[in-house]
Amino acid sequence: MNSELVIDVRGLSKRFGSLVAVDGVSLKVRKGEVFGFLGPNGSGKTTTIRMICGLLVPNAGAGQVLGQDVLSGSSGIKRRVGYMTQHFSLYNDLTVEENLRFVARMYSMTAANQQASRVIEELGLQDRRRQLAGTLSGGWKQRLALGACTMHRVQIGLPQ
Repeated sequence: MNSELVIDVRGLSKRFGSLVAVDGVSLKVRKGEVFGFLGPNGSGKTTTIRMICGLLVPNAGAGQVLGQDVLSGSSGIKRRVGYMTQHFSLYNDLTVEENLRFVARMYSMTAANQQASRVIEELGLQDRRRQLAGTLSGGWKQRLALGACTMHRVQIGLPQ
C-alpha cells in the first residue's frame, strides 16, 4: 500500500442472500483528502462504508485501510477508524458522561474517566455531563455521538 493512501480497496462486493448490495467498488483515498459518497437510497453507500470500517466482511474484493487488510484486519481497522451512524446509537438512559465512560471501556482505553472528561471538555459538554442522553436535543446528541466515535483518537472519521 502506498504510504499516502489511507484507503485502497478494489472490487469490494457484498451480498445478502440473493441481494447484491455492493458490486465491485474500488477507491483510493489519500491522507488528508475528504471523500464523500453520493447516490440514491439503496445504492450501497452505507454497506460500502461499513466494509471500509471493518464492520462488514466483503464477499469479494481486496484492499487495505490504514495498512490493515479489509478481509482479515477488521479489529485493527475498528481501533483506528471512527464511525458515526446517522441515527443516535448511544444509550438514552445513561448520562453523557456515563456513555463516554462506557465507550472508553469498550475501546479498552486506560483511565476511562479521564478520557470521558477530556471529550466533555473538548466538545463543550460540561453543562450536560450529568444529563440523560435521551433528553438531549438532536444537535447535542450529534455532538455526544461525535465525541464517542472519535475519543479513541481515530485516524479516519467516517460519518454516515
